[in-house]
Amino acid sequence: MEILSNVLSDGADLALLAAELDIPTIAGLQHQGDVSVIPAAMAGDDFREPVSPVPAAGVAVVRGEAGGHTHLLLAAGDVRHDAREGAPGDIALGSLVVGEGATAWLDHPEHGNTGIAPGRYVLRRKREMAPRVLDPGARRRREQARKLARKEAARAQAAREQAERERVERERAWSDANVRFVED
Repeated sequence: MEILSNVLSDGADLALLAAELDIPTIAGLQHQGDVSVIPAAMAGDDFREPVSPVPAAGVAVVRGEAGGHTHLLLAAGDVRHDAREGAPGDIALGSLVVGEGATAWLDHPEHGNTGIAPGRYVLRRKREMAPRVLDPGARRRREQARKLARKEAARAQAAREQAERERVERERAWSDANVRFVED
């Protein structure tokens, strides 16, 4: 897969290269691997106005860990990005403003490129939804809670069935008590 960072050279026109590579430019929500580009209006309070221009060589939004690949932010025109150093577990990576007439691209060797249209965005890391590793005590408590929930559900079902039997018995007794035989 050919990506911008592989064909980029000094003085190259990124917009022209992106057009040759047929890279789509999107103004809305988009994802590239574990990085999300979220319009500021959708991101709530995470957006902070960036002031640092994106250099010609680009900015690493997420550096590859353990030999992985880096998500590189490239830009043509007035594009500003400020990274956010958050607490562990914070998924906000930074803010991005792509000025009118400008374009930004996220570049990644495995995911290719995605173009970012003019606008204000928040960059976030996607949250993994893998199962948590639980300590044996937590696993035991979870199983006990499930067992208790099953017992409660069985008790509730038995109570509903008993209430229905009693209702049917009351109706039968009432109808038997109100039956009158009339002679002709």
